[in-house]
Amino acid sequence: MNNQRLRALLGYLKGFKWLLAVGLVFMAVEIYLSFVSPLVMSVTIDSVLDSKPVDVPGYFRWFIDMIGGESALRVDALRSLLIMAAAMIGFRLASGLLTFLRTYVNSKASEGMIKRLRDRVYSHVQSLPFRYHATVQTGDLIQRATNDMETLRRFISGTLLEFVRTICLFVVGLIVMANLHLRLALITLSLAPFIVITSMIFFKRIQNLFIELENQESDMYTIAQENLTGTRVVRAFGRERFELDKYLKSNEELRRRTVKLNNMFANLWSGLDVVSGIQIALVGIFGIIFAVKDQSLSVGEYTAFMSYVYIFIWPLRNFGRVLSDLGRSLISVGRIEEVLNAKPEDENENGSTPPLGGDIDFRDVTFGYEKGQKVLDGLNMHIEGGSTVAILGGTGSGKSTLAQLLQRLYDVNSGHITIGGEDINRMSKHYLRDHIGIVLQEPFLYSKTIMQNIGIKLETPEPERVYEAAKVAAIHDDIESFEQGYDTVVGERGVTLSGGQKQRVAIARSLIGDSNILIFDDSLSAVDSKTDAQIRAALKERRKGTTTIIISHRITTLMEADKIFVLKDGRIAEEGTHDELLKLGGIYRRTYDIQSMQAEEV
Repeated sequence: MNNQRLRALLGYLKGFKWLLAVGLVFMAVEIYLSFVSPLVMSVTIDSVLDSKPVDVPGYFRWFIDMIGGESALRVDALRSLLIMAAAMIGFRLASGLLTFLRTYVNSKASEGMIKRLRDRVYSHVQSLPFRYHATVQTGDLIQRATNDMETLRRFISGTLLEFVRTICLFVVGLIVMANLHLRLALITLSLAPFIVITSMIFFKRIQNLFIELENQESDMYTIAQENLTGTRVVRAFGRERFELDKYLKSNEELRRRTVKLNNMFANLWSGLDVVSGIQIALVGIFGIIFAVKDQSLSVGEYTAFMSYVYIFIWPLRNFGRVLSDLGRSLISVGRIEEVLNAKPEDENENGSTPPLGGDIDFRDVTFGYEKGQKVLDGLNMHIEGGSTVAILGGTGSGKSTLAQLLQRLYDVNSGHITIGGEDINRMSKHYLRDHIGIVLQEPFLYSKTIMQNIGIKLETPEPERVYEAAKVAAIHDDIESFEQGYDTVVGERGVTLSGGQKQRVAIARSLIGDSNILIFDDSLSAVDSKTDAQIRAALKERRKGTTTIIISHRITTLMEADKIFVLKDGRIAEEGTHDELLKLGGIYRRTYDIQSMQAEEV
């Protein structure tokens, strides 16, 4: 599993690997300078302040030759000291510059990679089928697109090269120290296996904690997102205390898991600090013994060796942190890959694009959202092109399902749906949806101006077309009464408008496009009967030739339709005009009588 995630992570870097390669070059030179600098002090102590021969590795010999060779060091001690001091400062400045350049190119690579990955994930989410969005938690998706992305960004910008740097320092440091003094190098290495093994065990144990933490964070995001988007409902039902308690409980669980994780890190760091301290103390003690007792180590070499020990030990000590960051990043990769691996919807872009003004036929259509549970069961329905039909049915009878199947938000389990004799499964989904306008009971409005909301299908909103659509939807006069008119900014999800105003703005929006089919899915429920009749009359007059499907529980909304269908148990139980269904004396008649009695009581 981790190998797959690691390959996926490396795949994200495609196109930016050359930047990381440049960063590796800067890092290599930086490592080189970190091993050269201690030799300046060693030569200064042994050959400038003392008279010992210069004995340095080949990778530092160029510097001695550049300043005039070994003999030049003893000609003028003050000059040599100044040169050595300048060299140490120069190497430090060069190392700082290289660190800056390495950080710069790493940051450029990580930010470029994350931007592209964000674009890819967002684009992929847009291509996923409606079924996916109906089941996934929005807060979880947001968390994956933010926190998980940030985890990867931090890993690429710092930890990835730090991981390579740690390995390089370990290998190069061991070679350099072995050349300087083999026995002392072996002592330095004595506790390194313990540090590495402990870090690897920690890496395995920490994986499950990271998964639990990410899932808990996701749950908390979901609670916050649902609360904020449903704030009107929360306040209307006085659920503030309940929602707050639910969030606080989730937040407390997140805190508990985070503390548990931090305690594990604290145990690791404290343990590794003790081991590293012991290792440094052992090298210091045995170094003094080797320098004093058998004089196999000079004072300058001892000083350089102790510098190498710090260069060697602390990156090794951070190996656990690097592994834990890698582990968390791989968890994030797995969560992002779950989204990217979700099968996108087949848009059928090469599908047919026939005129959609013809008759609509549902032939033996069977459908269920879950296996074994049928919402529609062998349904047959014929809708004449250009007519207005109405659909009545109880809750769960499949009214809204018909609209979703017609737009191919879901595909039928069996049977066929045709428009003008053409099976919609052979049509381009984008074309189909673009020519079928739908207004839902709870319409979604963007936090934009009313002009932009109504004209959203147009590349540039055309005022005259927007005004015309608003008049048909009986919302034009309301908009004109606002202080900013059509430039009034609608609050998030349309919260600054009343329910009826939101529905009418959504109706106007659906009328803007060249829709051959209009579906009103209980979208007139929030308007009064007078406005309802006004909208239907305007639609009938100005949208001639458009097939209109009205789904509603209100008889007065349905009664003037050319044909009315009554759904029951996933099938058409009754069909006909208003008068025909009244005479039939079935479900429609009983519903009419109940609503008439209620109207009389009012």
